[in-house]
Amino acid sequence: MDTFVVFAASYDTLGAAEADYHAVRELYLGSGLIDTYDAAVITRDGAGKVSIVAKHERPTRRGAWRGLGIGLAGGALLALFPAIGLGAGLLLGGTSGAGFGALAGHVTAGLRRADLKDLGELLDEGHSGLVVVAASDLGDQVEQAITHASGLARKQLTADETALEAEINAAVPSPAQSQDESYRQAVAHAEAAVAEAEAAAAAAEREAERYSTFRSPRDSGAGGVTG
Repeated sequence: MDTFVVFAASYDTLGAAEADYHAVRELYLGSGLIDTYDAAVITRDGAGKVSIVAKHERPTRRGAWRGLGIGLAGGALLALFPAIGLGAGLLLGGTSGAGFGALAGHVTAGLRRADLKDLGELLDEGHSGLVVVAASDLGDQVEQAITHASGLARKQLTADETALEAEINAAVPSPAQSQDESYRQAVAHAEAAVAEAEAAAAAAEREAERYSTFRSPRDSGAGGVTG
């Protein structure tokens, strides 16, 4: 299991979001680590529809995951906005919505529910947004490169990319589907995967609360007689 940092930044204009997107790219180009991060820019149209307008994903991914055309940043956006417009050249026609669902579900499971909520609320505040998924050791440098945002959130994401690749490969069937069908499946599977991951997280939280409630005073260290 790997640990990443997720940044969500909100902007008043698309141009400001794109400026920080390119600043992050220049940071990675200068460090020689261009293949080690994911990023995506989103914006809203006049009707409020959210679409991905620019993206960077690691080119080293293989198989069906590479065919999806989005990385962990795109997976985070699918988790936050299941009906997001999958633009920016994503290869919908040759992939299955189940693959997008597997990606969104894995990202959702790797974030705390409260963190997922915070990220979504922050991105809802702006006209445009930027999401970056970076290795933890470069988190501070990425944060310093994001200078045009009106709001910025930083959260921790855990993900097993080897397991995720296997999940996507298993979810995507061989026969090509139409773009419309694939998009509809992407929305349905993303919503279902996110709901399942949130339900599992809620159950774990309830179990933790139940355990805390039934702990004895001696166990909790709050009062009680000790020998």
